[in-house]
Parts: sequence; structure tokens; C-alpha cells
Amino acid sequence: MITAGSGETERVGADRWPSWEHAWQQALYGPGGFFTSGAGPAAHFRTAVHAAAPLLAGALLRLAGEHGCSAVVDVGAGRGELLTAMAAQPEADGVRLHGVDLVPRPGALPARIGWSAGLAGLPAQALDGALLVAWELLDDVACPVLELDQDRVPRTVLVDPSTGTERLGEPAPDADQAWCERWWPLDGAPPGSRAEVGRPRDEAWAALVDRVAGTSSGGVLLAVDYAHRAGERPPAGSLSAFRAGRAVPPVPDGSCDLTAHVALDAVAAGGERAGATGTRLTDQRTALRELGVGRTVHGITLLQQLQHRSWAAELLDPGSLGGFGWLLQPAGR
Repeated sequence: MITAGSGETERVGADRWPSWEHAWQQALYGPGGFFTSGAGPAAHFRTAVHAAAPLLAGALLRLAGEHGCSAVVDVGAGRGELLTAMAAQPEADGVRLHGVDLVPRPGALPARIGWSAGLAGLPAQALDGALLVAWELLDDVACPVLELDQDRVPRTVLVDPSTGTERLGEPAPDADQAWCERWWPLDGAPPGSRAEVGRPRDEAWAALVDRVAGTSSGGVLLAVDYAHRAGERPPAGSLSAFRAGRAVPPVPDGSCDLTAHVALDAVAAGGERAGATGTRLTDQRTALRELGVGRTVHGITLLQQLQHRSWAAELLDPGSLGGFGWLLQPAGR
């Protein structure tokens, strides 16, 4: 929803209109931001973690076991829902569990689960030999939004934080244009075409890979997110917002979650540069079926079987959660 006078690009300084990247960052993580205050993400949107935590917890513990991991670290753990479900699984016996988020330790978190308020406070020993899980984390990493003007020049999109009204700013910085040339080409696209520059996501992931690779035993990293790959980028971008379980217009005022799909192929390349020793890109349906989700579970009641089937159907639905992208990268071994 670009607004410009007489069909021409209106160029406005960042002192009046911040870039989407800056406004997005403040709206989610600044004082009073969406993720730093209130009841947490579960009050606003439903993820796989909230939909079927016990089934998902068992699958991820099996994944950790397959890779010889002695710990699970959940980065962007919300209020610890996934880790709490893991702690209740028999497979979690002897497995260290640790959560990381921007908020203080949740009061209801089981005592056996470690907690760090922010990545800076995450001890290296927690990562040693761990499966690091970043579940729907990268889509909430703020990134620049570019749009082609009438002359097909990629410009940074600026936004009014209180209304979500947009304007075009200066031509995109060289670093953003270089990322697009490699991962989201805009050459030949019509005016109004957009790109969400995934460079900050690549850097955030690379930093996690580097930390895991630097431990004595190394570990494995898993990113799960709304995703797209080269050749399938959304021409209008995917920036969206959610509040109280509903999609709403994206306004960076701290009242809603702001999210955009992730270029997981670019993220994977960033991980490889940082020391990942392998890469697997797949979809959630494929990955979870390989981990046993959807198989018949014996030794439980009929009611429990029905519950498991319901959970599995939601997690594996290719048109919904089952279509999420999975990126798995070992590091440091």
C-alpha cells in the first residue's frame, strides 16, 4: 500500500518515516514490543508447537537421538511450551533441555528445564552436543522491504509506525541489492514488485551455527518456518500480521506479530559459510513422517489414538503446517 503523489515516488527521510526493518524490529522487540510484553505468542497465533506439542516433542526427541544429541535447546521458546511437552516424554530421560527467549524464566516451567533471557545469556555448555531448534524464529527476524518504483529502481519501503501507511525511500543500499541479485532477482519485474531482503535472517542463523560449531562436541541445528526457495519467491512479498488469532493489516505499533516468509535456501548458504558441515532442506510433512508421526501407536487407549490422529493430521497437512520448510544442518563434528 505505497502512497505517492501524482503517481511518482515520494522520497521521505528516515527521520520522519523509518524503514520497515527498523519499525518492525522496534514493534516486536523494543520496549513494550509484541514479544517483550503481554501473554506471549500463544495468545495471538497457533503454531505446530501449540497445536500438537506432545506429538511434536516426541518426534524432535527422536531426531535428537538419531543425531547423537544429548541436549535440546529451543531458541525463541516463547513461554516454554515445546520444552514442557518434551520434559513429559519418556524419551527425554537424560536429555538436557534449555530454552531461550527475551522474557524472564516462565513461572510454570518445570525445574529441570534451563532458561536464558536472551542469546547473550545462553551458556556455551548448553549448546554442546545439542539439537538447537529454531521453530518459527526466523520469520520474526526483521528485514528490509524493497519495492521497484516506476523506473524499476529498487527502493527501501518506509512506514508510518502508527498507521502502517507506506512510502518509498531512497534506492536500496548496495548490500541489500547484492542479496537480491543472488537470492531474489528483481531484474525484469514490473514496478511495484517487492522483495524481503533475508540478509538479517542469514546472519542470525550463521551466528547460531558458529556458536554450535565452536563447542567441543558440536551439534545439529534445525530451523522450521514458513519458507520459499529461488524461483518461487512471492512477487508481492509476504509481510503480514496477526493479532488474537486473526490476520490483520501489518502495522508496526507493537500490537501484533509481524512476519514474513523465509528464504531458507539463502539461510542454508549462510549456515554453510559459518561452519555447517551438511544441509538438508525438506518440508515438514516429509520430515515428520520419517520421524514416525502418523504411524499407529500401540498400547494406548482408543481416545488417545484418536487424539494422536488428529494431531498428526494437522502437523502433516501439506496445505498448512505440513508445508513448512525444514532446514537441518550439523555443525562442528
